[in-house]
Amino acid sequence: MIEIKDFKQVFNLPPDHSYSEHLHNEIIKNRRILDNKLFFDRLVGVLQVKTSNLYPPRTINDLKELHKRIVSSPIALINKHCLLFYLLKDLTPSIHSENEIAATFARAVHLPNKFWTFLEGLWALDRLQFQTATEFLTHPSLLPTFPEEILDVLLKHAGAAGSGRGKDEALALAYYHTVQPPLKSEEVRERFFAYLADRSVTNAFYFARARPQDEQRRLLELLISQTLQSFSGEKRAERGVELVDLPLNVEEEEWLEEFLLEGKGRNLHGARDTVMMRRIATGKLKEAVRDGGVKGRKFDDVNWEVVKDGIGRGLGPRKEEETFVML
Repeated sequence: MIEIKDFKQVFNLPPDHSYSEHLHNEIIKNRRILDNKLFFDRLVGVLQVKTSNLYPPRTINDLKELHKRIVSSPIALINKHCLLFYLLKDLTPSIHSENEIAATFARAVHLPNKFWTFLEGLWALDRLQFQTATEFLTHPSLLPTFPEEILDVLLKHAGAAGSGRGKDEALALAYYHTVQPPLKSEEVRERFFAYLADRSVTNAFYFARARPQDEQRRLLELLISQTLQSFSGEKRAERGVELVDLPLNVEEEEWLEEFLLEGKGRNLHGARDTVMMRRIATGKLKEAVRDGGVKGRKFDDVNWEVVKDGIGRGLGPRKEEETFVML
């Protein structure tokens, strides 16, 4: 068993070996990318270990001071083991990696596998190794820790929302479905919802409907906004059709019309067109015929006036009757 208060027993390093300038700069760079907060920073913050500006350490003396603050902190022994393991992970790639010093330390202090797995995941996140991080952090043995923060990092940096990282783009979805973070943070919730809407209007709609009632209207409005303004060309047309075909209930239908006709969505491209298409698709033909707010350019000699005229002739005297809805 290692005596963790003995620096030399924990950091079994060659003489004068510490964090290289390259490693130090890489960690600082990654911290900036991750909104100036690594998951190591979150760990020491939660544990209230006063590391000051010692991480990443520049010199062997900085590392010794960081070690001293960790082992002298009034926290559980296993938490000290976790923080020391993380630091040893930093140094592993540059020291006889065939006998990985972090793994050797973990075995020597009998670090439970679930803690080991969790720390491997956090360390990989801090190194922007998102695929590896997700594999560790979705392990079934783990209790969710920092779940929304982890999801947010994946959303912003692992290929989500058009960052172009290819295969990493689906990691946020995989993490969400496995861990089921509660999404209490409005910012993270809306970022994840925008990510879902970018992938599928229909799936985003059912996600919104499953959320607590006080969130649903806001999410539906976000879905409408993103569908009408975040795409162009054929993709916009496809998403528009998907939006029009959503199985909205009466209350959701009212939210859509209020948002697009009277609310903040009224200036969105195709706002009134979307309402008109919904009315026709759902059989609200009298409202469609009487809507004087849509005209539009002609396409192949057809615009909304032509369409409304055709519907009106088809309805005949029924135009004056109460609205009927096709089921």
